[in-house]
Amino acid sequence: MQQVSSPMRFTARVEAIEAVDIRARVTGFLHSIDFKDGQTVKIGDALFEIEPDQLDALAASARAQVARAEATRTSAERTLARNRDLFARRTISQAALDEVQAAFDVAAADVQVAEASLRTAELNLSYARITAPIAGDIGRATFTAGNLVGPDSGSLVRIVSLDTVRVAFALTEGLLVTIRQQQASGSNLDPNTLKLSLRLANGTDYDERGRIEFVETEIDPQTGTVAARAVFPNPRHILLPGQFVTLYVQQKDAPSLPVVPQTAVLQDREGRFVYLLGKNNIVSQQRIDTGARVGNGWAVTKGLEGGEQVVVQGIQRLAQGMTVQPSEGQPVGGGS
Repeated sequence: MQQVSSPMRFTARVEAIEAVDIRARVTGFLHSIDFKDGQTVKIGDALFEIEPDQLDALAASARAQVARAEATRTSAERTLARNRDLFARRTISQAALDEVQAAFDVAAADVQVAEASLRTAELNLSYARITAPIAGDIGRATFTAGNLVGPDSGSLVRIVSLDTVRVAFALTEGLLVTIRQQQASGSNLDPNTLKLSLRLANGTDYDERGRIEFVETEIDPQTGTVAARAVFPNPRHILLPGQFVTLYVQQKDAPSLPVVPQTAVLQDREGRFVYLLGKNNIVSQQRIDTGARVGNGWAVTKGLEGGEQVVVQGIQRLAQGMTVQPSEGQPVGGGS
């Protein structure tokens, strides 16, 4: 007996779960490239450095503006304190005090403006050093050192995380309805009970198993399909984004059925049958219903219980009730 179910087959495409295009956030000459094309990087690894001299100078100028604004505010604060004393002694008018108060308020606001400009300058200076925001495999650098780059330069390089990948496929409307009906009838088709496997373009089977990640909640009226995604471990980076694969989806807890060699199955107008070896080596014809193909055999859904002796050689010459003499070593075991 073998666990048997007919796998659902889909043409699928590999996608990256995480992928980032690295872009320059400030304008400047590319000072250094700190990676090799194709290498694996970790979060925080240095990738590029944009020439920092001009940005450093702008930050220094912004710090000086903060110091100047703070000095002006301190002077205005002292002037305000003196004028408040004068106003208390009725030496100056309310209008004169209001004018001094306004000058102090402007000086205090100028400090805030200068501090904001400093934060912007320091932030821009930090952008001169570009690091990896995700871990993954890095592609080919678009620019070489010495080129002028900036926010409008496009992607400098792309990082793709390959340790785990997504496999995108589409369920037909009819298949989705069938799955929903089977779920409603109590069939074990929960995503967590499905076995997902891949076949690669060269015909070999991928050795990792996946899981269903997502099934869209609406049918695309243009294609009549439902988008779905599966996730597969990719520790050896065999799967690459954009790669086409064949996805097989099968129940984990499939029913156990007898399996007989295809060569043992005959067919006439009434359907398929096999010859069973009975008592005293007398053969009898047994009608069967077959299901999925399993290797070089058929799964038998009706007609065999498992453990019967099925004749697999010379069956074209047999008839109901004949007595045969099994040759030594002849594989006449039932489906197992």
